Amino acid sequence: MENNPILIPERKLSAFVVDVLSAVGVPTDDATIVADCLLTANLSGVDSHGVVRLAHYIRRLENGTIKARPHLTFTRTAPAMGLLDGGDGLGHVVAYHATTHAMDLAAEAGTSVVVVGNSSHFGMAGFYVLRMAEAGYAGVSMTATDRMLVPFGARKAFFGTNPICFGFPTDGIPVVLDMATTSIAWGKVALAAVEGHPIPDSWALDAQGNPTTDPRAVAGLHPAAGPKGSGLAMVIDIFCSLLAGMPWGPHINRMYAEMDAPRHLGHLIMAIDVNRFLPLARFKQNLAAMVQELTALEPAAGFDQVHYPGQLEGLQRAQRRATGIPIEAGLADELAQLGQRYHVPFPAS
Repeated sequence: MENNPILIPERKLSAFVVDVLSAVGVPTDDATIVADCLLTANLSGVDSHGVVRLAHYIRRLENGTIKARPHLTFTRTAPAMGLLDGGDGLGHVVAYHATTHAMDLAAEAGTSVVVVGNSSHFGMAGFYVLRMAEAGYAGVSMTATDRMLVPFGARKAFFGTNPICFGFPTDGIPVVLDMATTSIAWGKVALAAVEGHPIPDSWALDAQGNPTTDPRAVAGLHPAAGPKGSGLAMVIDIFCSLLAGMPWGPHINRMYAEMDAPRHLGHLIMAIDVNRFLPLARFKQNLAAMVQELTALEPAAGFDQVHYPGQLEGLQRAQRRATGIPIEAGLADELAQLGQRYHVPFPAS
């Protein structure tokens, strides 16, 4: 492979993901959900949650810590509430079905909350919120993850990066705020480690709880906005782990370091039927007016334009759908080797 990224059309890369997952026993419909989630991340420029994760999912599917054909059980606990047991399946599939249940409940009751247990890594949180926004719902998705965030005032990691996402429907690019509760994305640390670059000592802590400039020594990340991000990470763990009866914080199975057992992750999905407050068209008009005023603000020094949450990702999706998804050489090699194992040709540019 050349050092420059290769550009692969969305359709071809999606077919590759589906075929590889199918080769390890994942039903086609479920494999398509996973591919849609991964490709939405890549198209949005959130490459850390895209096809780079495929090889890891395959390893867990092979060793049985993720089940290719899980038994999902949904229990409606109230008119607008439900619990979904994911049966240790692929988190993308589990959360997709939780989102479907949430929208069905909200269509009937106006709003809904679905708590998920016995799941695994569910990819980009925004994938589920985008689906709800496209259907006319305001949505929330969040998940617990294994420890990486060092609570405010502590020296060692306790909570996960614990992402949370909010989304609202528009007639254009949906408003989507998708954020981790750490001040720096783990992907930036991982990239610095690969490239051999030091990181600022304000980014992270080592295993002894001391600031480090070595990306390979990082054992924890600071919370976003100090005590605010720290508290939000705890709240997300309460919603996703404790309500679902799942392990929390340091008791959650490590995604990459503890490969011999299921992860038992918890998520939460919420859907709100905008029409129950005012007509959806009027809501979209109001939101469009807000967005127009916001993006018309004079940009600060060093900025070309003020953007709203989700706008840059939406623009990126349009561009990459037209030009192809860039895949770095190292990842291309990994995917090509994965394809060879299962007799699935890796698509050329």
